[in-house]
Amino acid sequence: MENKLQNNFMLIRLLLGLWLFGCLNIIYHGQQQNPYRFIHDTGYVFEYPVKGVILTCVLFSIYFIARGLSTFLKLDTTYPILTYTACSCIVIGQFLIALFGSMHAPPYWAAYLINTVILLLSQLFIIPALLHKKKSS
Repeated sequence: MENKLQNNFMLIRLLLGLWLFGCLNIIYHGQQQNPYRFIHDTGYVFEYPVKGVILTCVLFSIYFIARGLSTFLKLDTTYPILTYTACSCIVIGQFLIALFGSMHAPPYWAAYLINTVILLLSQLFIIPALLHKKKSS
């Protein structure tokens, strides 16, 4: 029982760390100016894009909200394959949204794309290893 709780806390810490790193990365890249010249005119004054950064952080948080709800409702123990498949579909959908919106995008959207790739790789490779370790313990 203690190993099961320890592995569950490892997964929660990993997901919390990924979410915190991702949101802070998006917020940091919001401070950078858009490098495309055709967007700026001669009298351009940079303002922090609060709405865009908040929207991007909310889009990035969708996976973590779904994963947290599945853990809270104990769906990951009752239906582990269905939960993993649904969370994988959410991450792939987030990756496609980030990919399709990345042309001439501001720097915070590029950070969202990089964060989504890291999240996709962790969903496909790291989390199954933790879940397998959790199941075999």
